Amino acid sequence: MVNVFLYAPQDFRNLCVLARTLEVLGHPECYVFDPWRLVRDRYGKARSREMRVVSAGAFEKIRWRRVEEPQTFLAEQTGRVVATVADASATPLTGFEFIAGDWLLFGSESSGLPAEVAASAHRSLTIPSRGATQSLNLAVSLGVVLFEAQRQLTR
Repeated sequence: MVNVFLYAPQDFRNLCVLARTLEVLGHPECYVFDPWRLVRDRYGKARSREMRVVSAGAFEKIRWRRVEEPQTFLAEQTGRVVATVADASATPLTGFEFIAGDWLLFGSESSGLPAEVAASAHRSLTIPSRGATQSLNLAVSLGVVLFEAQRQLTR
């Protein structure tokens, strides 16, 4: 299995969709550097309802692991750190070989991973794009990459 690390996600609804994707793919936990405090122990009534509806109940099934110092945390891990980037010079997902224990890093919706975080990764990968749009939605990207990692590692 691989590990998932979100770096500063910004959109709560997107995080709910992402939780649904993680849960459907059987991935029970997610590490997150969360400066916007999207992941909380408790939510108000309206936010709780939104969370349940958008995530189809999956949000509460994920073990969210908050990380305060992401670069220090990642440097201490034993697996490869793999940055997902919208950069044609990165290894295309179709040519990338995952290893059990990899740490998959996903950046924020608006700006991706900070350059220094991406540069500190052992490897970087990209989802090849044929269209004119700059990149995929964060939750969609995570689903595509995590599905491929699981496909490779469960052959």
